Amino acid sequence: MTLRLPSDIEAELRAAAEEDRRSVQQTVLLAIESYLARRETAEVKADADTLRALAEAREQVSRGEAYSTEEIRAALNERRTRSA
Repeated sequence: MTLRLPSDIEAELRAAAEEDRRSVQQTVLLAIESYLARRETAEVKADADTLRALAEAREQVSRGEAYSTEEIRAALNERRTRSA
């Protein structure tokens, strides 16, 4: 992949990479990962069903209810099947 950047952004990127003692490639990768994580968070916050499920999970944890990994995966698969 080739990435063309305006010279001022490229200079900032190089300075940030040098300051963090990373390569420019590592710095770009971190920036992209951060962007994608923020985007995913925004998607979750925009989904009322997901927010309700998270609130329900928090309540269950506060009540001391715990589930195995298999039970959680089964519940997620069921939820995905219902929403599809």
